[in-house]
Amino acid sequence: MNGKRNLAIASVLLAAAAGAVWGSGRMSWMGVTIADGLSPERTMEVAGNTWAPALSALWLVFLAAIAAALALKNWARGVVAVIVAVAAIGAAYPAVTVLTQEPDIGYLEKILRDAPGGGDAGTAVMGNKDYISQVDPTTAGPWVAILGALLAVGAAVLLMRGLRGGGMGSKYVSPAARRAELEQRVFDDTAAEPASERDLWDALDGGDDPTEAGGARPGAGEGAGPERPRAEG
Repeated sequence: MNGKRNLAIASVLLAAAAGAVWGSGRMSWMGVTIADGLSPERTMEVAGNTWAPALSALWLVFLAAIAAALALKNWARGVVAVIVAVAAIGAAYPAVTVLTQEPDIGYLEKILRDAPGGGDAGTAVMGNKDYISQVDPTTAGPWVAILGALLAVGAAVLLMRGLRGGGMGSKYVSPAARRAELEQRVFDDTAAEPASERDLWDALDGGDDPTEAGGARPGAGEGAGPERPRAEG
């Protein structure tokens, strides 16, 4: 029962982690000011998917892990937990760097020059003569990514705990094996039942002593055995 509950909670956490990472990738992670020395400066927002393109795929990993955890058992589910933990690190690392370090201007200019612009086809956000004059990191987007990573780590822990506790990953017993076990129990219970008075007299008539098996001599009270029926006439 605990294994099933852990699996259900882990699935909910993975779904929430996928939603958080997906949303974080579309949120602004920093604002930049672009200039070329001639035209007026312009500002734009850099989304999480632009700064860390891996976020576009990591939320899909969390969703796929839900189906994999439900379908797999034992060591295979443990592999799923490890993959989820690694994906969580991949989602949290770029967010932590944005919050704790100065953004890499060279990397930021490279990805913006490669990013398609919103105008004509083939144009980029930044031209070759453009440069970034100012960067203003935001905190909401990175923190949402970190939240998603923490939820994913919690799901991985629950998946591993379910392996230690058995749960849905315990040994499977087929219906045929359960039926055979039930029949054996019924047979054992029947064999353990005490012999009836009729069976005892049949044994005596056959020359066998039923008391030699170590059982108590039958009778209504302690001492004498059952009284043999008297012949009529």
